[in-house]
Amino acid sequence: MMQLSSPTAGGAQYAVSATGNNQRESQAENIQSLCTPTCSTNGTHSDGYTGAFEGPEKLLEMWFAADAGMAHHVGSDAHISSDEWAEHRTGLRLVPRTVWSDMLDMVHCQVLSTLSNAHIDSYLLSESSFFVYPHKLVLKTCGTTTLLYAIPRILSIAREHLGAMCAHQVFYSRKNFMYPDQQEELHQSWAKEVAYLDALFPDGAAYLIGKTNRDHWHVYLSGPESETVSNSLAGSPVLCPQMSRSSSQSTVHGVMQPSTSSDITVEILMTGLDAERMRLMYLGGASTEEGAAGGAAVERLSGISDIYPNAATDSYLFTPCGFSLNGLQGDGYFTIHVTPEPHCSYASFETNVSGSGVRDLHDPQATKHLVEQVTRVFGPKFVTVTVFKARAAEAPQSVADNAWENGVKDGLAKTADAAPLSFAPVNGYKAMDRVLYEFDHYWLRYAYYIRAD
Repeated sequence: MMQLSSPTAGGAQYAVSATGNNQRESQAENIQSLCTPTCSTNGTHSDGYTGAFEGPEKLLEMWFAADAGMAHHVGSDAHISSDEWAEHRTGLRLVPRTVWSDMLDMVHCQVLSTLSNAHIDSYLLSESSFFVYPHKLVLKTCGTTTLLYAIPRILSIAREHLGAMCAHQVFYSRKNFMYPDQQEELHQSWAKEVAYLDALFPDGAAYLIGKTNRDHWHVYLSGPESETVSNSLAGSPVLCPQMSRSSSQSTVHGVMQPSTSSDITVEILMTGLDAERMRLMYLGGASTEEGAAGGAAVERLSGISDIYPNAATDSYLFTPCGFSLNGLQGDGYFTIHVTPEPHCSYASFETNVSGSGVRDLHDPQATKHLVEQVTRVFGPKFVTVTVFKARAAEAPQSVADNAWENGVKDGLAKTADAAPLSFAPVNGYKAMDRVLYEFDHYWLRYAYYIRAD
C-alpha cells in the first residue's frame, strides 16, 4: 500500500491510499470512504447512530514552547517534504505525517486534505480540524470523537520529536453538548473530563462559564502553581516551565510572558441556524460535487469567502450535507464547521488571524464586525462568542501616559496588559450574558446572544 498526495486547484492535498494499477478508481473509492456525513447517516465512528449528530466540538490546544523560535526538532526521522514550504518547517512541523495520522486514529479522525504556508500546516479532518505550528498544535473534533485520549500520545510525540519533556501550556474547551449520553464514557460529563485532565495536569483548573440552564462553555487550563507535572498516564513527573492561563489571581504588575503578547483567539459558536441559508450546505444546494469542488462553491455562494478574501482555504462539502473549512493567512488560521440539519443545526467559526492587512481582533469594533459578518452567513438564533487575549509585560510608561492623554478606548486598549474592552452591540442580537475572566497570563471575555426576532 502506498500513500498518494494529489494537489488540488486550491493548493490543498488529498491524502488517500491506493493499491494495484487502478489508482484513480481506488483514489475515488478511498476519498468516499473517508467522508463523514452529518446527521442523516452515521457521521461518527460509533455504532448505533440515532440520527442526531453532535456538532459542538472538543477543542484542545497544546503549547510546547513559548514561541516558534524556541521549538527545534531533535528527532531522527524528520518529515522531509518536497513542497514549497519545506525549508520553513521546524519543530513539530517536522514530525512525520504518518505519526500524526496514527495519533488521529486514536481520536477516530482521518485526514481528508492538507494545506500549508510558511508558518502552519493544517489538516482538514473527517471530524473537524488539526493545525500544527513549530511550537504548538490545535486539535478540534466533533461528533463522538475521543479527543482527550490523544493527550498522552501527543506528549510522547513532543518528547520524541521535539525534546519537550512536558507541555508548556494546555487548554481544553467545549460548548455544552446537545447529546451528551451519546458520547464515549470519558466525554459524557464535564466531571469525568476534568478528572482525566487532573490526572495529567494536577495543577490545572476547570471553569464553567455562562448559565448552567442555558448554553454555556467549559474550559480547562493548565496550572502554573507548581513546576512539576505529575503525568500518571503518560510518564513520570517532569519539570515544566510555568506558563498557562489557569490562575485567576491578578498579577497586573507581575512578570508576564512577552512572547505570547499577540496571542488572541476568537470563537463564534452558533445553533438554531437559518434553514434557508443552510440549503447551500447540502449536496445539491451550492454544488452537486462532493469534496473540494463543492466546498469552493459553498465558500463563494454563502459569503464565507468574503470574511478573509486573501486567505488560502481548503474546504469540503460532505454527503448528504455538512461543510468544513480550514483557512490560512500569514501566521494565523481560521476554521469553520457546519452541521445544517434543523434538529441538530450547529456552526462554529474560530480564528486567530489578526493584525497587518486584516481586522485587529484587539479592537472590539473589529470583533463586532466579524461576529456580524459570520452570523449573516448562518443566521443563527443563539450565538456564543469567546475572546482569549494574552497578557504581556507591563506597558512602557510612555504608552501608559498616552493612554491617559488619548482616552481609555484609544490608549488602554493598546497597552500590553489591558483587558479586552466590552463587546460592542451586535446588530440583530440581544446580549444575554457577558463575562470577563482575568487569569495570570490571559484575559477571557465571554458573551451569549439571542437573535432579536
